[in-house]
Amino acid sequence: MTARIKFARKPVKIVESILYLALKGVQLDQYKLVKLLYLADREHLRRFGRPITFDKYVAMEFGPVASCAYDIVRGKKVHGFDADLLPFELERHDKVISVVRPKREIVHDEFSRSDLAVLDEIADMYGDKSFSDLYELTHEHFAYHRAWSNRSTKADEMRFEDFLEEDETKERRVSDLEFAARGM
Repeated sequence: MTARIKFARKPVKIVESILYLALKGVQLDQYKLVKLLYLADREHLRRFGRPITFDKYVAMEFGPVASCAYDIVRGKKVHGFDADLLPFELERHDKVISVVRPKREIVHDEFSRSDLAVLDEIADMYGDKSFSDLYELTHEHFAYHRAWSNRSTKADEMRFEDFLEEDETKERRVSDLEFAARGM
C-alpha cells in the first residue's frame, strides 16, 4: 500500500489560477472551473511532481471537484482568503455561478513557468469543451473512479497518489511526494 499524500491548500494560488483561466478567455462556470483545475493539477503533478493549486479534490456525482475553488466561487468562507477581495466578478443565474470580468492581471510571483505552461495547455485543450465532454473525460480517470466507488458518503476525498501513472517508479515518487508535502 502506498503512502497517503496530503498537501496544504493554497487559497491565494487557487484564486490566481481561476483569474488566469478567466483572463485566457475561458468561459468558466463553477462546474467547468473545478474540472479544469483538477485536470491542471493532475497533469502538473504527473509531469513535475507537485500540483499547481494544492486544492483538495473530492469525487462527487458529476466528477472531481476542487473543493476550495468551489467554496470560493460559492462565496463561502475559506481559511486564508477573504472572499470579498476576489479579483474577478461572479454572476449567478439560477444555480449556476460564472466567473466574469477579471479586475486585474495575475500576480506572476504566485506561479512557476511550469504552472503557467500547464494552465495554458489545459485551457487550450479543454477550455471549449462542454460539461458532458469534461464529465466523460474525468469519470474515466482512476483517481475519480477509485474515490467514487469507495465512497462512504455522497462525496469522498480523492487521493493525489492516485493521480500518478501506475509504473515501477510510482511507489518511490509517492514516497518523495509525501516527504515534500510535509514541508510545504
